[in-house]
Amino acid sequence: MSYIVPFTEFITYILYSILAGSIVLEFIQTEKKPSTNISKSAIYWIIIGILVFSLFPILRVITFFIDDVSLKMAAYSVFVKTAIGNAWIYLCMFALMLGINIYNDGKKYFNFFWLLLMILSIGYAGHITSMDFWKGFIFQSSHFLMVSIWSGILFHVAFLSKDTKNYSNFLKWFTPLAIISVVIIFASGMILMLEELKLKDYMTAWLLPYGQMLLLKHISIIPVLFFAFFNGFLMKQSIEDSSNKIKKWLKAEYIIITLVFFFTGIMSTQSPPHNLNLTLKTEGSSKWIEFIMGIDILSPMKVVFAFTLEGSLLLGMSMTFLVLLIISFIKKTNIILPIAFSFCFVITMYLGLMYNITV
Repeated sequence: MSYIVPFTEFITYILYSILAGSIVLEFIQTEKKPSTNISKSAIYWIIIGILVFSLFPILRVITFFIDDVSLKMAAYSVFVKTAIGNAWIYLCMFALMLGINIYNDGKKYFNFFWLLLMILSIGYAGHITSMDFWKGFIFQSSHFLMVSIWSGILFHVAFLSKDTKNYSNFLKWFTPLAIISVVIIFASGMILMLEELKLKDYMTAWLLPYGQMLLLKHISIIPVLFFAFFNGFLMKQSIEDSSNKIKKWLKAEYIIITLVFFFTGIMSTQSPPHNLNLTLKTEGSSKWIEFIMGIDILSPMKVVFAFTLEGSLLLGMSMTFLVLLIISFIKKTNIILPIAFSFCFVITMYLGLMYNITV
Protein backbone atom coordinates (compact mmCIF):
# COMPACT_ATOMS: atom_id res chain seq x y z
CA MET A 1 0.00 0.00 0.00
CA SER A 2 2.88 2.37 0.78
CA TYR A 3 4.00 2.10 -2.86
CA ILE A 4 0.50 2.48 -4.30
CA VAL A 5 -0.54 5.64 -2.42
CA PRO A 6 2.07 7.99 -3.98
CA PHE A 7 0.87 6.89 -7.43
CA THR A 8 -2.79 7.46 -6.53
CA GLU A 9 -1.94 10.90 -5.10
CA PHE A 10 -0.17 11.73 -8.35
CA ILE A 11 -3.23 10.71 -10.41
CA THR A 12 -5.53 12.66 -8.08
CA TYR A 13 -3.55 15.87 -8.67
CA ILE A 14 -3.80 15.43 -12.44
CA LEU A 15 -7.54 14.75 -12.31
CA TYR A 16 -8.12 17.82 -10.15
CA SER A 17 -6.20 19.98 -12.62
CA ILE A 18 -8.24 18.70 -15.57
CA LEU A 19 -11.50 19.28 -13.70
CA ALA A 20 -10.49 22.76 -12.54
CA GLY A 21 -9.34 23.76 -16.02
CA SER A 22 -12.64 22.65 -17.54
CA ILE A 23 -14.75 24.58 -15.02
CA VAL A 24 -12.69 27.79 -15.12
CA LEU A 25 -12.68 27.88 -18.93
CA GLU A 26 -16.49 27.96 -18.83
CA PHE A 27 -16.22 31.56 -17.62
CA ILE A 28 -14.10 32.63 -20.62
CA GLN A 29 -15.79 33.98 -23.73
CA THR A 30 -15.41 31.87 -26.88
CA GLU A 31 -13.38 34.50 -28.74
CA LYS A 32 -10.87 34.67 -25.86
CA LYS A 33 -9.79 31.04 -25.87
CA PRO A 34 -8.94 28.24 -28.32
CA SER A 35 -11.82 25.89 -28.99
CA THR A 36 -11.69 22.99 -26.54
CA ASN A 37 -14.07 20.15 -25.94
CA ILE A 38 -14.55 17.65 -23.12
CA SER A 39 -17.71 15.58 -22.82
CA LYS A 40 -19.97 15.38 -19.79
CA SER A 41 -19.24 11.67 -19.49
CA ALA A 42 -15.52 12.42 -19.32
CA ILE A 43 -16.14 14.93 -16.51
CA TYR A 44 -18.20 12.31 -14.62
CA TRP A 45 -15.36 9.81 -14.90
CA ILE A 46 -12.86 12.42 -13.72
CA ILE A 47 -15.01 13.12 -10.64
CA ILE A 48 -15.34 9.38 -9.94
CA GLY A 49 -11.59 9.01 -10.41
CA ILE A 50 -10.93 11.74 -7.84
CA LEU A 51 -13.13 9.96 -5.32
CA VAL A 52 -11.57 6.56 -5.95
CA PHE A 53 -7.91 7.60 -5.99
CA SER A 54 -8.28 9.96 -3.00
CA LEU A 55 -9.63 6.99 -1.02
CA PHE A 56 -6.29 5.15 -1.04
CA PRO A 57 -4.55 7.29 1.63
CA ILE A 58 -7.51 6.52 3.90
CA LEU A 59 -7.21 2.80 3.18
CA ARG A 60 -3.57 2.99 4.15
CA VAL A 61 -4.52 4.49 7.52
CA ILE A 62 -7.14 1.79 8.03
CA THR A 63 -4.54 -0.93 7.43
CA PHE A 64 -2.51 0.45 10.34
CA PHE A 65 -5.27 -0.60 12.75
CA ILE A 66 -6.20 -3.97 11.21
CA ASP A 67 -3.94 -5.95 13.54
CA ASP A 68 -5.44 -4.37 16.67
CA VAL A 69 -9.15 -4.07 15.83
CA SER A 70 -11.62 -5.45 13.33
CA LEU A 71 -11.87 -4.03 9.82
CA LYS A 72 -15.31 -2.63 10.60
CA MET A 73 -14.10 -0.83 13.71
CA ALA A 74 -10.96 0.44 11.96
CA ALA A 75 -12.98 1.83 9.03
CA TYR A 76 -15.51 3.44 11.37
CA SER A 77 -12.79 5.08 13.45
CA VAL A 78 -10.93 6.48 10.44
CA PHE A 79 -13.97 7.79 8.56
CA VAL A 80 -15.75 9.20 11.60
CA LYS A 81 -12.99 10.25 13.98
CA THR A 82 -10.16 11.49 11.76
CA ALA A 83 -9.86 14.62 9.64
CA ILE A 84 -8.74 12.66 6.57
CA GLY A 85 -11.82 10.41 6.81
CA ASN A 86 -14.20 13.33 7.40
CA ALA A 87 -12.66 15.19 4.48
CA TRP A 88 -13.32 12.28 2.11
CA ILE A 89 -16.97 12.14 3.18
CA TYR A 90 -17.30 15.88 2.55
CA LEU A 91 -15.55 15.39 -0.78
CA CYS A 92 -18.12 12.77 -1.80
CA MET A 93 -21.01 15.10 -0.99
CA PHE A 94 -19.51 18.05 -2.86
CA ALA A 95 -18.56 15.87 -5.84
CA LEU A 96 -22.11 14.49 -5.98
CA MET A 97 -23.55 18.02 -6.01
CA LEU A 98 -21.12 19.02 -8.76
CA GLY A 99 -22.12 16.01 -10.83
CA ILE A 100 -25.82 16.79 -10.40
CA ASN A 101 -25.30 20.42 -11.39
CA ILE A 102 -23.37 19.41 -14.52
CA TYR A 103 -26.01 16.80 -15.42
CA ASN A 104 -28.78 19.42 -15.14
CA ASP A 105 -26.75 22.01 -17.09
CA GLY A 106 -26.75 24.19 -13.99
CA LYS A 107 -25.08 27.56 -13.66
CA LYS A 108 -21.33 27.60 -14.11
CA TYR A 109 -20.98 29.56 -10.86
CA PHE A 110 -22.32 26.54 -8.97
CA ASN A 111 -19.83 24.30 -10.79
CA PHE A 112 -17.01 26.46 -9.47
CA PHE A 113 -18.60 26.62 -6.02
CA TRP A 114 -18.71 22.83 -5.66
CA LEU A 115 -15.19 22.51 -7.10
CA LEU A 116 -13.97 25.04 -4.54
CA LEU A 117 -15.57 23.04 -1.73
CA MET A 118 -13.93 19.86 -3.04
CA ILE A 119 -10.55 21.60 -2.89
CA LEU A 120 -11.31 23.00 0.56
CA SER A 121 -11.84 19.44 1.74
CA ILE A 122 -8.23 18.76 0.70
CA GLY A 123 -7.10 21.72 2.78
CA TYR A 124 -9.19 20.51 5.71
CA ALA A 125 -7.31 17.20 5.75
CA GLY A 126 -3.88 18.78 5.35
CA HIS A 127 -1.09 18.07 7.80
CA ILE A 128 -0.53 21.75 8.61
CA THR A 129 -4.25 22.14 9.29
CA SER A 130 -3.97 19.64 12.14
CA MET A 131 -1.29 21.85 13.71
CA ASP A 132 -2.69 25.32 12.99
CA PHE A 133 -6.21 25.01 11.60
CA TRP A 134 -6.79 28.34 9.89
CA LYS A 135 -3.26 28.80 8.59
CA GLY A 136 -3.12 25.26 7.22
CA PHE A 137 -6.68 25.33 5.88
CA ILE A 138 -6.31 28.65 4.05
CA PHE A 139 -2.83 28.24 2.62
CA GLN A 140 -3.12 24.53 1.75
CA SER A 141 -6.41 25.17 -0.05
CA SER A 142 -5.21 28.28 -1.88
CA HIS A 143 -1.98 26.53 -2.91
CA PHE A 144 -3.81 23.54 -4.35
CA LEU A 145 -6.51 25.70 -5.97
CA MET A 146 -4.08 27.89 -7.91
CA VAL A 147 -1.95 24.93 -9.00
CA SER A 148 -5.07 23.16 -10.28
CA ILE A 149 -6.38 26.21 -12.15
CA TRP A 150 -3.07 27.15 -13.76
CA SER A 151 -2.10 23.63 -14.82
CA GLY A 152 -5.68 22.68 -15.70
CA ILE A 153 -6.15 25.53 -18.17
CA LEU A 154 -2.78 24.65 -19.65
CA PHE A 155 -3.86 21.01 -20.09
CA HIS A 156 -7.06 21.89 -21.94
CA VAL A 157 -5.41 24.40 -24.26
CA ALA A 158 -2.44 22.12 -24.96
CA PHE A 159 -4.16 18.74 -25.32
CA LEU A 160 -7.83 19.39 -26.05
CA SER A 161 -7.85 22.50 -28.25
CA LYS A 162 -9.09 21.96 -31.79
CA ASP A 163 -7.15 24.82 -33.38
CA THR A 164 -4.66 27.61 -32.68
CA LYS A 165 -6.94 30.59 -33.24
CA ASN A 166 -7.67 33.09 -30.46
CA TYR A 167 -4.26 32.52 -28.87
CA SER A 168 -3.62 36.26 -28.87
CA ASN A 169 -6.79 36.94 -26.90
CA PHE A 170 -6.11 33.91 -24.72
CA LEU A 171 -2.65 35.21 -23.84
CA LYS A 172 -4.00 38.59 -22.73
CA TRP A 173 -5.84 37.09 -19.76
CA PHE A 174 -3.93 33.85 -19.18
CA THR A 175 -0.51 35.50 -18.72
CA PRO A 176 -1.66 37.72 -15.81
CA LEU A 177 -3.55 34.75 -14.33
CA ALA A 178 -0.43 32.58 -14.57
CA ILE A 179 1.69 35.26 -12.89
CA ILE A 180 -0.83 35.67 -10.06
CA SER A 181 -1.04 31.89 -9.69
CA VAL A 182 2.74 31.51 -9.47
CA VAL A 183 2.98 34.27 -6.84
CA ILE A 184 0.25 32.68 -4.70
CA ILE A 185 1.70 29.19 -5.16
CA PHE A 186 5.18 30.29 -4.10
CA ALA A 187 3.96 32.40 -1.18
CA SER A 188 1.60 29.75 0.19
CA GLY A 189 4.13 26.99 -0.48
CA MET A 190 6.81 28.85 1.46
CA ILE A 191 4.47 29.41 4.41
CA LEU A 192 3.48 25.74 4.45
CA MET A 193 7.09 24.59 4.22
CA LEU A 194 8.22 26.83 7.08
CA GLU A 195 5.46 25.37 9.25
CA GLU A 196 6.93 21.92 8.77
CA LEU A 197 10.62 22.75 8.53
CA LYS A 198 12.82 25.55 9.82
CA LEU A 199 14.70 27.32 7.05
CA LYS A 200 18.05 26.66 8.76
CA ASP A 201 17.26 22.92 8.66
CA TYR A 202 16.39 22.86 4.95
CA MET A 203 19.68 21.29 3.81
CA THR A 204 19.87 18.89 6.73
CA ALA A 205 16.38 17.65 5.86
CA TRP A 206 17.84 16.34 2.59
CA LEU A 207 19.06 13.36 4.59
CA LEU A 208 15.44 12.31 5.17
CA PRO A 209 12.99 10.89 2.59
CA TYR A 210 10.68 13.92 2.97
CA GLY A 211 13.56 16.34 2.44
CA GLN A 212 14.69 14.43 -0.64
CA MET A 213 11.30 14.77 -2.29
CA LEU A 214 11.02 18.42 -1.25
CA LEU A 215 14.36 19.15 -2.90
CA LEU A 216 13.40 17.30 -6.09
CA LYS A 217 10.11 19.17 -6.17
CA HIS A 218 11.87 22.52 -5.86
CA ILE A 219 14.43 21.61 -8.54
CA SER A 220 11.72 20.44 -10.97
CA ILE A 221 9.90 23.77 -10.60
CA ILE A 222 12.85 25.56 -12.29
CA PRO A 223 12.30 24.11 -15.80
CA VAL A 224 8.54 24.67 -15.36
CA LEU A 225 9.22 28.40 -14.91
CA PHE A 226 11.51 28.36 -17.95
CA PHE A 227 8.78 26.78 -20.05
CA ALA A 228 6.19 29.25 -18.76
CA PHE A 229 8.48 32.15 -19.67
CA PHE A 230 9.30 30.71 -23.09
CA ASN A 231 5.71 29.93 -23.97
CA GLY A 232 4.67 33.49 -23.21
CA PHE A 233 6.91 34.60 -26.07
CA LEU A 234 6.39 31.51 -28.19
CA MET A 235 2.64 32.07 -28.30
CA LYS A 236 3.12 35.68 -29.43
CA GLN A 237 5.49 34.65 -32.20
CA SER A 238 3.61 31.55 -33.38
CA ILE A 239 -0.07 32.49 -33.26
CA GLU A 240 -0.31 32.40 -37.03
CA ASP A 241 2.15 29.51 -37.36
CA SER A 242 0.45 26.80 -39.41
CA SER A 243 2.89 24.21 -38.05
CA ASN A 244 1.04 24.39 -34.75
CA LYS A 245 4.29 24.17 -32.73
CA ILE A 246 2.80 26.20 -29.92
CA LYS A 247 0.57 23.31 -28.82
CA LYS A 248 3.59 21.00 -28.61
CA TRP A 249 5.44 23.43 -26.35
CA LEU A 250 2.40 23.83 -24.12
CA LYS A 251 2.17 20.04 -23.90
CA ALA A 252 5.82 19.93 -22.88
CA GLU A 253 5.20 22.47 -20.14
CA TYR A 254 2.36 20.39 -18.74
CA ILE A 255 4.48 17.23 -18.86
CA ILE A 256 7.14 18.94 -16.73
CA ILE A 257 4.42 20.13 -14.33
CA THR A 258 3.37 16.50 -13.87
CA LEU A 259 6.93 15.84 -12.68
CA VAL A 260 6.25 18.30 -9.84
CA PHE A 261 2.97 16.46 -9.16
CA PHE A 262 4.90 13.17 -9.00
CA PHE A 263 7.36 14.36 -6.35
CA THR A 264 4.54 16.03 -4.41
CA GLY A 265 2.57 12.78 -4.43
CA ILE A 266 5.49 10.89 -2.90
CA MET A 267 6.19 13.68 -0.40
CA SER A 268 2.58 13.71 0.82
CA THR A 269 2.95 10.12 2.07
CA GLN A 270 6.04 10.84 4.17
CA SER A 271 6.42 12.29 7.66
CA PRO A 272 7.30 16.02 7.75
CA PRO A 273 10.52 16.55 9.75
CA HIS A 274 9.35 18.90 12.52
CA ASN A 275 12.22 17.51 14.59
CA LEU A 276 14.97 16.26 12.31
CA ASN A 277 16.75 13.92 14.71
CA LEU A 278 13.50 12.50 16.08
CA THR A 279 12.27 11.87 12.52
CA LEU A 280 15.58 10.19 11.74
CA LYS A 281 15.15 7.82 14.70
CA THR A 282 11.51 6.97 13.93
CA GLU A 283 11.44 7.03 10.11
CA GLY A 284 15.07 6.46 9.20
CA SER A 285 17.22 8.32 6.71
CA SER A 286 16.96 8.29 2.94
CA LYS A 287 18.50 5.05 1.67
CA TRP A 288 19.41 6.79 -1.56
CA ILE A 289 21.48 9.49 0.16
CA GLU A 290 23.21 6.82 2.26
CA PHE A 291 24.11 5.03 -0.98
CA ILE A 292 25.46 8.21 -2.56
CA MET A 293 27.48 9.24 0.50
CA GLY A 294 28.55 5.69 1.35
CA ILE A 295 27.82 6.11 5.06
CA ASP A 296 25.09 5.38 7.59
CA ILE A 297 23.26 8.54 8.68
CA LEU A 298 23.14 8.68 12.47
CA SER A 299 21.66 11.13 14.97
CA PRO A 300 22.51 13.93 15.61
CA MET A 301 22.98 15.02 12.02
CA LYS A 302 24.04 18.26 10.40
CA VAL A 303 24.65 18.93 6.70
CA VAL A 304 27.43 21.24 5.52
CA PHE A 305 27.86 22.36 1.92
CA ALA A 306 31.35 21.44 0.69
CA PHE A 307 32.33 21.61 -2.98
CA THR A 308 33.71 18.42 -4.49
CA LEU A 309 35.00 17.72 -7.98
CA GLU A 310 32.15 15.33 -8.81
CA GLY A 311 29.49 17.61 -7.41
CA SER A 312 30.86 20.71 -9.14
CA LEU A 313 30.99 18.91 -12.50
CA LEU A 314 27.40 17.74 -12.08
CA LEU A 315 26.23 21.26 -11.19
CA GLY A 316 28.06 22.53 -14.26
CA MET A 317 26.29 19.92 -16.36
CA SER A 318 22.92 21.00 -14.95
CA MET A 319 23.61 24.59 -16.04
CA THR A 320 24.60 23.27 -19.47
CA PHE A 321 21.24 21.53 -19.77
CA LEU A 322 19.47 24.81 -18.91
CA VAL A 323 21.44 26.55 -21.65
CA LEU A 324 20.50 23.77 -24.07
CA LEU A 325 16.86 24.26 -23.02
CA ILE A 326 17.11 27.93 -23.98
CA ILE A 327 18.80 27.09 -27.27
CA SER A 328 16.12 24.51 -28.09
CA PHE A 329 13.52 27.24 -27.56
CA ILE A 330 15.34 29.71 -29.81
CA LYS A 331 15.86 27.10 -32.52
CA LYS A 332 12.34 25.67 -32.03
CA THR A 333 13.67 22.12 -32.11
CA ASN A 334 11.70 18.91 -31.81
CA ILE A 335 9.87 19.10 -28.49
CA ILE A 336 11.43 15.84 -27.29
CA LEU A 337 14.75 17.66 -26.82
CA PRO A 338 13.62 20.35 -24.31
CA ILE A 339 11.70 17.72 -22.35
CA ALA A 340 14.84 15.55 -22.22
CA PHE A 341 16.99 18.56 -21.26
CA SER A 342 14.56 19.37 -18.44
CA PHE A 343 14.72 15.84 -17.02
CA CYS A 344 18.51 15.81 -17.34
CA PHE A 345 18.68 19.16 -15.54
CA VAL A 346 16.65 17.82 -12.62
CA ILE A 347 18.82 14.69 -12.34
CA THR A 348 22.19 16.44 -12.62
CA MET A 349 21.21 19.33 -10.33
CA TYR A 350 20.00 16.87 -7.71
CA LEU A 351 23.11 14.69 -7.91
CA GLY A 352 25.35 17.75 -7.96
CA LEU A 353 23.86 18.99 -4.69
CA MET A 354 24.05 15.54 -3.13
CA TYR A 355 27.74 15.13 -3.98
CA ASN A 356 28.48 18.63 -2.63
CA ILE A 357 27.28 18.02 0.91
CA THR A 358 28.91 16.37 3.87
CA VAL A 359 27.53 15.24 7.23
